[in-house]
Parts: sequence; C-alpha cells; structure tokens
Amino acid sequence: MADRNNNGLYFIVGGIVVVVALLFFFMSGGDTGVATTDPVAGDTTNVTVETPDAAPATDAPAVTVETDSPPATDAPAAPAAPAN
Repeated sequence: MADRNNNGLYFIVGGIVVVVALLFFFMSGGDTGVATTDPVAGDTTNVTVETPDAAPATDAPAVTVETDSPPATDAPAAPAAPAN
C-alpha cells in the first residue's frame, strides 16, 4: 500500500519546480524589446518653444482690503474677572 503522508511534500516540491521554471523562462530572454534600427533620414521632429519676454507689472495699483472688523491693537487684553 502507498504511503499517503508524502502528498504535501510532493505539492511543495512541484510548486518550487514551477517557480524555478518560470524564473528561468523570464530571465533567459534576450533584449527583444529594444529597437536596433537607425531612424530614416528626415524622420525626426524638432520642436522649438519660445516664451514671450514679459516685463514685470510695475503699473499695478496698490491693493487695499476693506473689512468690517475693528483694527488690531498692540496692547494686551485686560485679564478677566474671577468667577465667584
């Protein structure tokens, strides 16, 4: 009668063999994704980007902000009266 206790061991060894085979398959490939041909003459594109020379805005008016809150004071606030 066959020994049934080694089924887990066969499963683990089989998984390791599959992983090693996949690693060998992916690592043994050559440089097939790199183009080795020269471009055709006149098949290039040159792009020139020119930015306008903008002078800084010195004629801008001064900005003022109007609010409804009272002006800030530099004096500290008076201490609060103790509660009885």
